[in-house]
Order: sequence, then C-alpha cells, then structure tokens
Amino acid sequence: MRRLKKVILTTGGTGGHIYPALSVAEGLKKRGIDVLFVGTSIRMEKDIVPKAGFRFIGLDIAPPRTIKNIFGYLKGVIKGIGIVWKEKPDVIIGFGNYISIPVLIGGVLFRKKLYLQEQNANLGGTNKLFYRFAEKIFLAFEKTYDDIPMKYQMKCLVTGNPLREEIYSINCHEERERLKVENNEKILLITGGSLGAKEINDAVLKNWDRILEDKNIRLYWATGEKNYDDIVKNISRTKIQDTVRPYFENMINIMAAADLVVCRAGALTISEIIQLGKPAIVVPYNSIKVGQYANGKLLKDVGAALMYKNSEANLAIEKAFELLENQSELDSMKINIRNLKKENAVEKIIESLDIWRN
Repeated sequence: MRRLKKVILTTGGTGGHIYPALSVAEGLKKRGIDVLFVGTSIRMEKDIVPKAGFRFIGLDIAPPRTIKNIFGYLKGVIKGIGIVWKEKPDVIIGFGNYISIPVLIGGVLFRKKLYLQEQNANLGGTNKLFYRFAEKIFLAFEKTYDDIPMKYQMKCLVTGNPLREEIYSINCHEERERLKVENNEKILLITGGSLGAKEINDAVLKNWDRILEDKNIRLYWATGEKNYDDIVKNISRTKIQDTVRPYFENMINIMAAADLVVCRAGALTISEIIQLGKPAIVVPYNSIKVGQYANGKLLKDVGAALMYKNSEANLAIEKAFELLENQSELDSMKINIRNLKKENAVEKIIESLDIWRN
C-alpha cells in the first residue's frame, strides 16, 4: 500500500505567521496530504492549530535572549531534529519566526526538501538563514527580491500571501446588503489587529464627537482585547449603527463591505486589503523588526493608501473623514490597488511543491 505524502509546516507566535500556514494546511488536506504542524507549546498556535483539526507538536522554546532560554532553545533544536527523523516528511515548509528554526535545521541535516514562505515585504531573519537551502521561497511581494542575492533569486516565486479560501469568493455588494447599508452610508472600518493599537484608539476617542455627528458614517471599530473595557468606559454614547468590539470574527466580511479601512500594516492585513481592493489609511507599528513600514509603503507607493506615523494617528483619523467625502479619490485608490492583486496563493504554493510525481 502506498504511503500518504507527508508535509511538516512549522512556525508560530503571531497570527501573521500562523494563519498563512493554516491556509496552506487546509489546501494540502483537501489533496489528501498528511499534515503535521510544529510550533511552540507556549504561544497561540498551541490552541489555534489543534482547534483547526491538525496534528500539532509544541516545542518548549522561547526567544533565545536569556541564558535560560538559550539552553531551552538548544533542547528544542534537538527535539525538532528528532521530529524530522521520526516523521520522515516528504517536504518541510517554514513560515518564518525563530520557532521554525529547529525543524528547518532537521530538514537541512536529513536533506529534506525545504520550502520557505515570507509574509512581509522585507525578508525575515529566519528566512535569511535558510534561503540557501530552500527548493523555493514563496514571496508575498515583489519587493522582497531586493533582500535576496541575485544567484538565489531563481528560487523565488511571488505568490502573494496564503489567505483563507472564502476571501476569493466574497462579494462587496452582497456583504453591504447583509449589513443593510443605506445608499448614502459610508462604512469606516478601524482596526489595530488582534492586540489593538493604542495610538489609533486614542485618536478615535479624540474624534468621537465627529463620529457621533456624522449620520452618514457607519463605524466598525475593533479596539483589541486589552483596550476594550477602558474604551467603552470613555464612550458616553454611540450611534445606533456603529459597532465597537474587541475584535470581529467576520473581519473580512466587514472589510469587504467597507469604503475605507484604517489599520496597522501587518502582512496579512495588507494582503487582505489588496485581495478585497480596499482604499486604506495605514499607521504602521513603529518597530523596524516587525517590518510594517515596508508593507505599508507598498500600498502608498502605488497610490492605494495613505500612510501616517504612530505619532500622527490623530491626523490619520481626521484624514479618514475627509476621504469618505471624496468618492473620486476613493475610486482612484481602488483602481491603483489592482496592480498588486495576485491569484490564489495557496493553490500556487501547493502546485509548486515537489511531491506530485510518483
């Protein structure tokens, strides 16, 4: 009896790494591939991945910044190598972050076919360590070529970021009908991601009276879990059509219906904005390590978004009101964003894996 092909996916830490990996996992599962996910036993993937129905192994590792963590990390590397030896995968796909290093080392040692996926515009540290050993590097954006030496660029394939299957069939008009949006209403979605963004939230509060006064703006505001209770205390009242929540489970449906999105510039958010063709105002997270500035600049450079610093969050919210009154500018941004749109990344990645020949 022929053995099922097996793929190990490895990453974790944040939704920006985990959800693209899960999208690929779902695609592999549909094709009858045996999927194993390796992450940590302490970060969010330990709950998200098993809940999604995939076999999961958690390594007891944390960022190797202290002596204790370094020793723990070395143990994790040994365990990661052991997983590769025991599981004998046909392919390993790393989705970045320090969490994927142990299994990728095992892949190099046992000469497994390695593939890498980079979500951000700039190549992350882990992918910089391993691109020499990869069969292919799947890039979300053309700009990442700048970070890879010329002799390795033939390994690269620009696929876009792997997104949830439903985003490709979502319809803007249907979503607006579902939300019972009036013809004269403009939908403004404000989100700082699952953790929230204090600077953006403070700017919304500062402009709250303006939001209350404008009956034609319907606000969907995702504050983030840790900020929600304080924000609700600070809001004296809301318009009946406005919705303030810690997070929206149906975020892409609301995004599809929105006229304008104000957000951080995380790789997945940017990819969803591109796929749904939405005008945006982006306020990248400050840290250079996170790479949000380069992600946001991709939209800004093609005229699909405006970009503001953290310290200018108030200006960003004020500009949102202006933009919502300027339909021709919104239409122009929608046209410009089409230049960045890609096909279904999950399909492209899976088709490119060297596991389909007998």
